[in-house]
Amino acid sequence: MSYDVAAVRAQFPALRSGTAHFDGPGGTQVPEPVARAVAETLTSSIANRGRTTAAERRADDTVLAARAAMADLLAADPRGIVFGRSATSLTFDLSRTLAAGWRPGDEVVVTRLDHDANVRPWVIAAEAAGATVRWVGFDPDTGELTADDVAEQLGERTRLVAVTGASNLIGTRPPLAEIAARVHAVGALFAVDGVHLTAHAPVDLGALGADFYTCSPYKFLGPHCGVLAAAPALLETLRPAKLLPSPDAVPERFELGTLPYELLAGTTAAVDFLAGLSPTPGTRRERWWRR
Repeated sequence: MSYDVAAVRAQFPALRSGTAHFDGPGGTQVPEPVARAVAETLTSSIANRGRTTAAERRADDTVLAARAAMADLLAADPRGIVFGRSATSLTFDLSRTLAAGWRPGDEVVVTRLDHDANVRPWVIAAEAAGATVRWVGFDPDTGELTADDVAEQLGERTRLVAVTGASNLIGTRPPLAEIAARVHAVGALFAVDGVHLTAHAPVDLGALGADFYTCSPYKFLGPHCGVLAAAPALLETLRPAKLLPSPDAVPERFELGTLPYELLAGTTAAVDFLAGLSPTPGTRRERWWRR
């Protein structure tokens, strides 16, 4: 696909300084529509979510729109989109919730290719539950991590396997669908850190075989927050720690406190911006895949 580079660059205020940004692990700059969506939401008449007053409806609509946008981006169910402070914090929350069902002798598999955000939360949770941590290495000459590498660490006591979708250091993209098949064959769950992958390739949650998929909008032109995607039916089986007055419905039961509505509006704007780079007609999801 081709597009007017100058026209696209003109929409990024940060580039007017003349600085070239190559810090992929540090995130992306944001286009003006994203900044405008954040500012307009932050300064609008808004309240806690509800359907009674206009302010309540604005908050509720903002959340629902962001869930729909991320569902389009990840080919996921909007009812399974959870928002949080960061992908790291969501992984910590998820690890603690899952670990409540782990027992001594259970096993958790992590890799030496992953960012620590998809390693340490699982290691800490495993240690607290008395579970065993198994490590998957990768080929230092090629940087590759294969399904066979993962399979060597799987067994009947494996409860969860955590693998990166793409290394933010060397760019390696493990064969996620193949790994998922091996993981599910032993009855374990598969958690994918998609923070770096989401910015560089179309994502289909079902095709990847990920039970849990985390990413961060600030990696793909959006604001700083985190996203967890999973099947609503799977989330229904989990009981995270939460406040008594907090909703018990999925996905709200996983979101601690009031959501940052302005950041969710910016997330929707970022997904719309990416989809808008495609000149072909179609749904937002279709345009994203054709970008």
